[in-house]
Amino acid sequence: MKKVFIVIICLLFISCAYLFFNKQKMEPIDDSIDIDVSVLDDKVYIDSDNNYDLSSNISIKSNKDITVSCNPKELIEGQNNVKCIIKYKEKDLREVEYVLVKSTTYNKNVIFFGDSITAGFGSKSKKYSWATYIKNNYDLNDVVNAGISDYRLSTYDDSNKWLSTQVTNHYNDSSDYDFVILQGGINDIFYNTPLGVISSGFDLSNMDKNTFLGGLETYLYYVTNKWPTARIGYIMTYYTPRYSERGITWSYDDYKKYYDKTKEVLNKWNIKYLDLFDEKYSDILLVNDRKYLSDYLHLNDEGYDVISPYIYEFMKTLDKYKSN
Repeated sequence: MKKVFIVIICLLFISCAYLFFNKQKMEPIDDSIDIDVSVLDDKVYIDSDNNYDLSSNISIKSNKDITVSCNPKELIEGQNNVKCIIKYKEKDLREVEYVLVKSTTYNKNVIFFGDSITAGFGSKSKKYSWATYIKNNYDLNDVVNAGISDYRLSTYDDSNKWLSTQVTNHYNDSSDYDFVILQGGINDIFYNTPLGVISSGFDLSNMDKNTFLGGLETYLYYVTNKWPTARIGYIMTYYTPRYSERGITWSYDDYKKYYDKTKEVLNKWNIKYLDLFDEKYSDILLVNDRKYLSDYLHLNDEGYDVISPYIYEFMKTLDKYKSN
């Protein structure tokens, strides 16, 4: 009987201890804690070198000592997500889970060169562009729009509006650009610039800047010599079948003869391109009406919103430049 009594006492002791310790775990945090926790982004962007910053995604305002505990090892090991625990006095308040996004654009710097289409001439502000959209919606650091209206690849019609000069004007920028995205050539077409020939090598002296192809090669020469390890890409301008200027309207074939040769030059220089002249993008941009084109040529705000995600996805495919 005495043994039974001792067993009962032991069981009661164990039960009380269990309830006590679980009560401690379930005890609510002091109601006086004033804490405001917001997650700025549910994604963690990590570049190709596995650099990341978890703390920049969590904003904490509190009158108490709140800490965040994360396990960055999970990121290095290539997991799909990572968890952070928000704590007060080592007690868990909230769990935040991030989706891991491997990104070649995370915290990188990009400069866009081109004509009025790059510059954003057709937008309401005359400044909103695909550079603006990409800056506002993705994970880059510094985004520079160096597009300038009415500029050309060649010096044929106006040597004062030469895209290569715009490139060299940015040689002393403080940013070391990781991405250089180019566009241009539409104004050369509109002024019937001589097509010219593709040079036999990569020597600047053999490039006739007074022709379309010589001007394009000069453009690429200045870019690749200044930023030889950047991710360099070219955006070919979309089709504009209803645009007219000085009483002239250009046919599909008028554009195509220039763009076919543009591809040859880009392939020679090992520059990847996004072919917006392709029918797929003509359909996306509804080039036969003015829903996305303010004057049948320049993109309006909605047009930039529609096309910019394609440009960003194109940027993500670019490798660091290597000459052929």
